[in-house]
Amino acid sequence: MDTLITAFIAPVVIAAIISAIVSRSNNNKTMSLKYITEERAAWRKEIKETVSVLYSGKYEGDERPTLKKLTTLLILNLNPLQEKENTLDLHIIELLKAIESGDDSMTTLEDLRDSVGILLKHDWERSKNETKSFLTRLPKKEYEKRVLGKYYSE
Repeated sequence: MDTLITAFIAPVVIAAIISAIVSRSNNNKTMSLKYITEERAAWRKEIKETVSVLYSGKYEGDERPTLKKLTTLLILNLNPLQEKENTLDLHIIELLKAIESGDDSMTTLEDLRDSVGILLKHDWERSKNETKSFLTRLPKKEYEKRVLGKYYSE
């Protein structure tokens, strides 16, 4: 009788332990993904608002941020590492430095607006892709090539 109970309880206990481990792992992944997604959404919003003010030229006044503050906020939100897959961020940083140095031509501002638009679209596509299951998730190269265009490098 004791062996029968032991034979029955042992697999149940092992299954419960495995189930608890898998459940905890899934919960941790879900919470991590939720936090990262929320932070990225806040990051995209801040970038949009800052570039909008910079593009509009409505700064340098009472209660308004200065040009240096706007460009610094944007530069600090970008990846400054000199890596081949980081060409878009580096291009935006160069545009911001040019604007800070006094280049406020429409060509530079439009290039900034368009480049930041690509950056935001890329981040949005990455966020959407990360929320998909591994079966329906696109390979990173596929959506990057489509979204980044000339800024994509293999």
